[in-house]
Amino acid sequence: MSRTTDPEYHAARATLYCAAAAAFTYPDERTVSELTDPEARAGIERAAERLHVADEAERLLDAVESTSADDLASAYNDLFGVPDGEGTYAVVPYEAHYTTRDELSIEQRRIATVVGLLEEFGVEPSEDFAERQDHVAAELELAQVLAGQRAVALEEGDRAAAERVEHAEATVLDDHLVEFVPALAYDVRQSAEEPLYLAAADLVEELVTYDNGKHPEPTTGATGAGNGGGTP
Repeated sequence: MSRTTDPEYHAARATLYCAAAAAFTYPDERTVSELTDPEARAGIERAAERLHVADEAERLLDAVESTSADDLASAYNDLFGVPDGEGTYAVVPYEAHYTTRDELSIEQRRIATVVGLLEEFGVEPSEDFAERQDHVAAELELAQVLAGQRAVALEEGDRAAAERVEHAEATVLDDHLVEFVPALAYDVRQSAEEPLYLAAADLVEELVTYDNGKHPEPTTGATGAGNGGGTP
């Protein structure tokens, strides 16, 4: 495990989590612009180089630029938004789908834990985000916010705050993201045809796996998010 106190490193992590979250959000005009704006693209590429996911990020960005808005929307709906004749979605983008084995009481506790983390660190999905809060994009946004907070704390020399955020990040990664993102990425690769979502699956799996390896083991209760109960 390697730890760094360089705020620019954690800002790079925040940039990549932002890009990954955008890739798993419905591709409206705002979301697409976040990935195709020249300055945004340059920033994502620099961050990806630093975290050793340059190939995955480049394929994602190229795919967004080369695919029409209608095709992106259709591909998103085919994967996540429109069930088949039996009411089954090609890919279910929720953590609890992968971690609770459809046990309702455990699913509710799992979702409540995620909600508690989002609330503790001030992550509020936009009004037009009509998804459950254990959606992969919401959890990636949480990771983005935490990485950004850690960068700011280190920039300001507040080591205590940086360590608190580091422990929260370890919990989000170890207890949540690595628990379901690799399986979600596998399902996307099995179902997707558009290069964007194939690249997004590769990027998010590589990013989460790499980042988790750079964090310490989570400390029980370190985040203080008690509203949702412990991880099942």
